[in-house]
Amino acid sequence: MAALWRTKCPACGQAIDVVGNNPCPKCGGKIALPTDGFIQIYRMGSPLGIAAGFGIYINNVPIGYVANKQTIKIPVNFGTYNIHITCGMIRRCEDITVQITENNRFAYVKAHIKPGFISNTIICENSSANDMPQV
Repeated sequence: MAALWRTKCPACGQAIDVVGNNPCPKCGGKIALPTDGFIQIYRMGSPLGIAAGFGIYINNVPIGYVANKQTIKIPVNFGTYNIHITCGMIRRCEDITVQITENNRFAYVKAHIKPGFISNTIICENSSANDMPQV
C-alpha cells in the first residue's frame, strides 16, 4: 500500500488526503502542496488491539488521522515542527520535534502505544527511511 499524502486545504482548513491534482473535496479549492520536504509518519501496529485512528497535530494544528499500520506523508516547508499524537482518551504523548532544512528535507517518525500501569502513552520516535515500510 502506498503512503498517503496529507495536507490542509489553504481555503477551508480541511485535512485531506491528496490524490493527483484533485481539488479539496469540501470546498473545491485548489491544493498547492509545499515542495521543500515532508514528514513521514508510520503508525506501528498496536499490541493492545487498539485500532482506532491516531489524531495527528503538527504545531498544535490538527492534520487528520493515521490508521493502524498506515503510513502518511505530510508535505511541509522549511521550518521546525512539533508532532503530537493522540488516540481516544490517550492524551499522553512523547512529542517529537523535527526540522526540515535544505540539508535535511525529510523527517521520518514512527508512532506506537506504550502500555502503562494507569494510562497508556503514545510514543513518537525519530526514524529513518530504511525503517519505514516499503511503500
